[in-house]
Amino acid sequence: MTKINDKYNYKKFSDRSPLMIFIHGAGCDNTFWSMLNRFYFFKGYSTLAINLPGHGDNKEKGLSSIDEMALYVKKIVKKYSSKKNILVGHSMGSLICLSIIINKLFNAQKVVLIGVSYPMKVSRSLLDLSKKNSSEAILNMINWSLPSASKLRGSHLIGLNLPNFINTLMYKTENNLFLDLNACNKYTVNDLELKKIENSILIIAGKLDIMTPIKSSYLLNSILKNSSIETIENCGHFHIHERSDNVRKLINNYIES
Repeated sequence: MTKINDKYNYKKFSDRSPLMIFIHGAGCDNTFWSMLNRFYFFKGYSTLAINLPGHGDNKEKGLSSIDEMALYVKKIVKKYSSKKNILVGHSMGSLICLSIIINKLFNAQKVVLIGVSYPMKVSRSLLDLSKKNSSEAILNMINWSLPSASKLRGSHLIGLNLPNFINTLMYKTENNLFLDLNACNKYTVNDLELKKIENSILIIAGKLDIMTPIKSSYLLNSILKNSSIETIENCGHFHIHERSDNVRKLINNYIES
């Protein structure tokens, strides 16, 4: 069973398959996950890649808080929830994953947070620019997100020019960029709530990530009681496309253990 619409891309492998739920980051949409979505479906997982409101083809009004986004994800997941749900979030999507498990919106046996920091502070200059000139803000984000090697040589995916790919992806959602960045900047949780989380969590961090610095990923890992952290050399903020093989290997080892 496959169901594709403006809000999500769902592929059911079998009634007994675990469900992998992919949540994109700021300014992106569910096509960000196309490679992983396809890879895990052919490994025997059902997959659900979500377009948040105001992103990609989803023309619903954009949401202004992480908790609102988490509730939106819950509304979609309840249609397809499995006995084993695996949450995978990138950047803003990782904060949405945290909101889901803190508020126990649905069961998630395993959680993968890629490019996460807590708190996820956004500079005032970038927030202002995303309001006034979102196209320029996107170019700045790409410049900060990718280390020099990724800008020059593209990515580990043959034929993909990574800066161009990300610019094309984010340009589709440029009108919602400020809402996303502001939601990340405003999201706060009491450390005690983080310490109460029982879910198993894997954090994946790029050693050259400026957008969500690795020291912040380590800080979050130190607060969570059932988490582990893996780092990727020579990798910035777009781990999935910069170092696709590394990311797949780390996720495989985690979800199949």
